[in-house]
Amino acid sequence: MTMTSTGPTVDPDQQALGEPWWLTVRSARRVLVMASTITSAKRLWDVAGLLHGDTRVQLEFTVPPSVFNGGTAQMLAARGVPVLPWERAAAQRFDLAVTTTFEHMDEVNAPVAVFSPGAGRDSIGRPGRGRDSLSAGMPVPAAVALGHERELTLLEQDCPEALPVADVVGDPCYDRITAGVGLRDRYRAALGLAPGHKMVVVTSTWHQNSLLGSAAEVVERLSRELRAGYRVALLMHPNIWAAHGSYQMRAWYGSWIARGVVLVPPEADWQPILAAADFVIGDHGAVTLYASALGVPVLLGSFPADDVEPEGAAAVLGRIAPRIVPDIPLAEQLERAAAEFDAAAMARVADLITSEPGGFARHARRLLYRLLGLGQPEAPAWLSPARPPARLDALRSAA
Repeated sequence: MTMTSTGPTVDPDQQALGEPWWLTVRSARRVLVMASTITSAKRLWDVAGLLHGDTRVQLEFTVPPSVFNGGTAQMLAARGVPVLPWERAAAQRFDLAVTTTFEHMDEVNAPVAVFSPGAGRDSIGRPGRGRDSLSAGMPVPAAVALGHERELTLLEQDCPEALPVADVVGDPCYDRITAGVGLRDRYRAALGLAPGHKMVVVTSTWHQNSLLGSAAEVVERLSRELRAGYRVALLMHPNIWAAHGSYQMRAWYGSWIARGVVLVPPEADWQPILAAADFVIGDHGAVTLYASALGVPVLLGSFPADDVEPEGAAAVLGRIAPRIVPDIPLAEQLERAAAEFDAAAMARVADLITSEPGGFARHARRLLYRLLGLGQPEAPAWLSPARPPARLDALRSAA
């Protein structure tokens, strides 16, 4: 009796490339999304979204090694993403890889497009500025996607060999935040804010010169001084959560939580929470810069002036935003900031984030399809506004 196999026929060329033979839809191109941290994963989610709906493109996600990658694979899995182990990803061939860092760029078998992870001059690492830098001897990526035209001049100064592959595409967070300004009331209702509530959003980047690292007493004061009529939410950079863990955050800041401060968990979408703010208190980090596009007062709880680029957006913000001071009640400082708020000056800060406002989807999709060697879909590229957030009480219990 002759047995006939009913299993799939494996294409030897496909198998040699490491392509999964078991897939039902065989796409023309494979794109590797290198999400090394939660911050990177959120940024690249917008990039990957520009390829949605095109069955010619198979998206695959991996989490490269990083001291800050804790929780990244879990966040992707919660969104239905099967995560390809890094060792397998590095052993396979892809038609394109997208990332927000130069680290591990030379370890993948694919042309690499590097997108900036946030706002400001230092969003793309520069030579000699740490592990995210494009250092001597490292291959130049296939593309470097920038947010603002002025960054081309900076790139020419710092890394001229990358200038021919640089492309100004704009900033997805800026576009999504500004698109959501009209949804502010909807976001506030979703958060559970009453009409009379004043929402104070505190934002801290990571490292010891951040607000949380150098001026945590600001949040302590907010938790004690702002009670009736105020709600306080703390947006901490995901690297803080990854480095210390949610247990330690609750252990250190349990008294803040008990007084009503909401420690927004790292996997939550911070953009609609920021858009719901009446006041933002921050530092030199990207989220504070994005707040400049909201048309609300921005105050600085800390600001390491010596650690920011003198002509960058953060430096401009540092010159116009009022500082939190220790000897005046915080409610009084917030009221003064509102009374003296200069919307035009703050808008000039926002102008330094992107020179292509509203254009990220269009420009970034053009770049991606050029690198893939495919024609773009007929439907226009777009970024949807952020979805309404969970209630503050739910976010508070999730942290």
